[in-house]
Amino acid sequence: MMQKASPTRMNLLILKARVGSVRKGLDLLRSKREALVREFFSTMDTVITSRDFLRRMMDGAMNSLSIALGLDGRAVVQSAAFATHRDIPFELAEKNIWGVKFPEIRYPSVIRSADARGYAVPSVSGYANTAARDFERVLDQILKIISVEMRLKKIGEEIKKTTRRINALTEIIVPDLQVQIRTIRFALEEREREEIFRMKRFKEKHAAY
Repeated sequence: MMQKASPTRMNLLILKARVGSVRKGLDLLRSKREALVREFFSTMDTVITSRDFLRRMMDGAMNSLSIALGLDGRAVVQSAAFATHRDIPFELAEKNIWGVKFPEIRYPSVIRSADARGYAVPSVSGYANTAARDFERVLDQILKIISVEMRLKKIGEEIKKTTRRINALTEIIVPDLQVQIRTIRFALEEREREEIFRMKRFKEKHAAY
């Protein structure tokens, strides 16, 4: 609870101004939440679409791998896979939506040409090359989804935080200020009535003389 203000006209004006400021803040917070909710659902649609696309890509890559294993043999495919091993450098760039900061993954292209995969191209069949290309596409899609899902998580957390602030203002702060305003008004009205009564008594006594 806020500290109660003494019943003066100045404090009444201050409290009224404070209520006005809080309501303006509420309007801004509600606008922010609406924008974040729109962004959340838009990002959610992207996540759902991306996951569905990833699922289909993974099915295709597994099919390509099965064909390569069946036609080239496990030893050849494993040798090619060992040759393609590499580290993928990446960095996190900070993005901002309505004051919500979230990381976005930046990385060089994951998908390579056949002669850039580390093995001798003539020694590897087209089936193994196809499997390698398909799995590189899968990895690229996974990295994209990670960025989108991190954004979705941050926006969701900010929506919850903003909602808590709105609830605190509407359910605690504003009602408490309104109670104080009513209390001061009542006290000032009582004081005014008492002053009028004293003035009447004074006039009556003065008239008696």
